[in-house]
Amino acid sequence: MILLTGGTGFVGSSLAMELLLEGRSVRCLSRRPERAIALKEAGCELARGDVTSITTLLKAVTPDVEAVIHLVGILNEERGSTYRAVHVDGTRNVIDACRGMGIARLIHMSALGARASSGSEYHRTKWEAEELVRSSGLDYTIFRPSVIFGRGDHFTTIFARAMRLLPAVFVPGDGRGRMQPVSVRDVSRAFAMSLAKKEAGGKSLDLAGPEALTLDDVIDRIGAVIGRRPRKVHVPMRLMTLNALVLEKLLPRPPVSREALKMLLEDNTTSLNALVEVFGIAPESLETGMKAYLS
Repeated sequence: MILLTGGTGFVGSSLAMELLLEGRSVRCLSRRPERAIALKEAGCELARGDVTSITTLLKAVTPDVEAVIHLVGILNEERGSTYRAVHVDGTRNVIDACRGMGIARLIHMSALGARASSGSEYHRTKWEAEELVRSSGLDYTIFRPSVIFGRGDHFTTIFARAMRLLPAVFVPGDGRGRMQPVSVRDVSRAFAMSLAKKEAGGKSLDLAGPEALTLDDVIDRIGAVIGRRPRKVHVPMRLMTLNALVLEKLLPRPPVSREALKMLLEDNTTSLNALVEVFGIAPESLETGMKAYLS
């Protein structure tokens, strides 16, 4: 049995299906398992729980679990759900649960750009979680993906929707921040393969697509796929940050947050792509991947 925390989310759902196709037994821990009927029908076992609650977590970490894949993360803070509570305290709970139940293998999803000196609280807490995993004594693998795209993402689909509805696309800052968008299918394949790949043990591995693109490049590629030629309006980051602050006050899940804007100011690329170097996967390009779900 493989336990996925955050197994009903964007990456988790894709990974769960990948593992089921391999013939593995999968249990998905989720705060709202009733929203994952498709996974249940596909053969997943669903467990209600939250990594910030060690009590509910221990109910899912049973003796038949051979490995835990920890995917839980949040892009926006909400009331009672902070980056520190979810990324740091939640990861500590997962580690404690693994130790308590004698589970040696832990695969952890971090983020490319995670580091102690980051200007982003998201990246700083992701780094702290990595450090907890590295010092856990468990047989770990840490994955650090760049921006992940795919059907149902909160990245390409949002820009595509805006292009279809509006005469112009508002771009935060100068649009020159670089990223290496990586397909959710490629990320899922790497996670699944790492379960049986001893070389992945005890390592922190970057996952990225084949191209380093600016945000302007990404928007142009989205436009090409959906048959639009968007007019880009670059909005000063100061103004975008003020707008994000207002939205955070008014909406429980704002379309853009101040934290997301901070991350756009930092390059999100790597020269050490484990998809190729460790797993032998030829990364899918952004344009090729988007044609499957945007066009």
